[in-house]
Amino acid sequence: MRTFDEVLGELDRLTTSGARQQGAWSFPWVLEHCAQSIEYSLTGYPVLRSGLFRATVGRIAKGKFLRSGAMSHDIEALIAGAPALSLSDANHAADRLRQAIAAFRAWEGSLAPHLAYGSCTKGDYEALHAMHVTDHFSKLRPS
Repeated sequence: MRTFDEVLGELDRLTTSGARQQGAWSFPWVLEHCAQSIEYSLTGYPVLRSGLFRATVGRIAKGKFLRSGAMSHDIEALIAGAPALSLSDANHAADRLRQAIAAFRAWEGSLAPHLAYGSCTKGDYEALHAMHVTDHFSKLRPS
């Protein structure tokens, strides 16, 4: 998936059909984590990688992901400095992800630098967030 419309369609399918745990993370935690990432692109990530990392490794990774249209990452890596994942209800977590996407779409201000990739356009951020969600969703098992 490369757009939020695709993410929302898959989210609806998964919440209707059900999804089970992904490793140590429950389905609601996956949704909450993805929502956190989108929210932080608006408000600022709690902790950024070094400027050197963002300008080199992060920029290269961002370009690779955008060119290939897919992302692979450590799906149990928490966002540094983010509150602990705590949601246990899938519907509540799905609503948070939907709200994060709606807030991102409505956002007209400057976007915060990504914790690893640095500055991103709104289009790049949407694609990167959609790929991030896709990577997480691909590891879920149906219930």
